[in-house]
Amino acid sequence: MTITLTDANSVVKIDTGSHLHGSIKPGPYDAARVTQRWFGTTGEVIFTGGLSGRDLTCWLQLTGYASHDLLHAGIVTLNDEINTAGTLDVDGLEFLNVVFNGFTPEEDPWLDGSGVNGWNCKGTLSFRQIKS
Repeated sequence: MTITLTDANSVVKIDTGSHLHGSIKPGPYDAARVTQRWFGTTGEVIFTGGLSGRDLTCWLQLTGYASHDLLHAGIVTLNDEINTAGTLDVDGLEFLNVVFNGFTPEEDPWLDGSGVNGWNCKGTLSFRQIKS
């Protein structure tokens, strides 16, 4: 079960491989909305337009790094893909017109005490889906 982001040239730019991850959490589409009030009057009027993009997030557990430095380098490599656009596939569920916003660690990196899983860090993968 993996998360992949494939660009317009069918090149896989992000592939989480065997790293554990959660399910994708799609936020609501943003709505164009303006509230207007006029001086000296009571009340307001709301102008609404169409829907635009939405945020997509999921947690990701980076694991298996031999050192803290290699884990940090893995995070940097992942974030080098910020602004990459394409099709997001999360365990077979596809989202079109997606832009990668980055990986944000949610905790300090830690070394697995069992000696099996190396250095670890849990964080959030963030994407923006453009409404078309």
